Amino acid sequence: MSLIKKYYDYSKERFPIVPALLYSGSLYYLSYFFPSLLPSSEPPQIFSSILGWIVLFFTILHLRIFDEHKDYKKDKIAHPDRMLSRGIITLQDLRKLLFVVLFLEALISIYLGIELFFIWLLILLWSILMFFEFFAPEFLNRRIVLYLISHQIIVPIICLFGFLQRIKLLEIFNANLIYIFIFFIGVMCNTITYEIARKTWSKDREHEHADSYTKFWGTFPAVVINQIISGLTTTSFLYIYIKNNLSLTYSIVLIGIWLVFLIVEIMFLMDPVKKKSKMVEIAGALFTIVVFINSAVGFAFI
Repeated sequence: MSLIKKYYDYSKERFPIVPALLYSGSLYYLSYFFPSLLPSSEPPQIFSSILGWIVLFFTILHLRIFDEHKDYKKDKIAHPDRMLSRGIITLQDLRKLLFVVLFLEALISIYLGIELFFIWLLILLWSILMFFEFFAPEFLNRRIVLYLISHQIIVPIICLFGFLQRIKLLEIFNANLIYIFIFFIGVMCNTITYEIARKTWSKDREHEHADSYTKFWGTFPAVVINQIISGLTTTSFLYIYIKNNLSLTYSIVLIGIWLVFLIVEIMFLMDPVKKKSKMVEIAGALFTIVVFINSAVGFAFI
């Protein structure tokens, strides 16, 4: 099997291109258009924004490859059917792809400006810290909340990449920092919502090597915690919509998608079976993407 074919098959299994483009694009353009709400933001530029999206897409890919290396021994036992576990593709194959991806990320970042290149370096540094689990793997693995937050902090850092294409770093301090803080909290809570939703499992999906949140917290607490976090997401973006006089339509969409996610999780609590568990994962993904797209469109047309 050629290396290109291996990468193609691997992407279908572990990094589906279309969902990755949708997620990276919605997250990127959310952060790219948010400065439209702030003073001193520069006008959007299509070409540079596409380049920024490419960097973010590659960033999501390099995070996936880092995870494959970090979890290799555990995944060989927990997921023996995967290509990597079966040796169809190797860690060395993935490292070759990783070096190409990192080179392209760096090259595009330098082209976009020195400030953005330093943000990319910060993203890379945090990625490396995540790979080494902040040099305290046992400590973090016993503290699932701390582990989750430490790994999700990279999301606001990633957002800075799109953010600073429209506004200079020093100009941020002339804006309302609490307002910007609420935006970053909303973004991080949104990605945490999906992270918990995709690991909200029924008992028949749990296994010895599972790292699900239902295993750590229990079914009911996992759902309650995720609803609190999705509620923080909804409240944060609703505040931003109202403060900037966005059309009522955006608020209706936001509250509507949160209600859909709430209903699906209640259905899972009432009947925690595999089918409903997968529905929670889908609803969590839908919530995350719709919040990002709804907000990006609202900010773009402010």
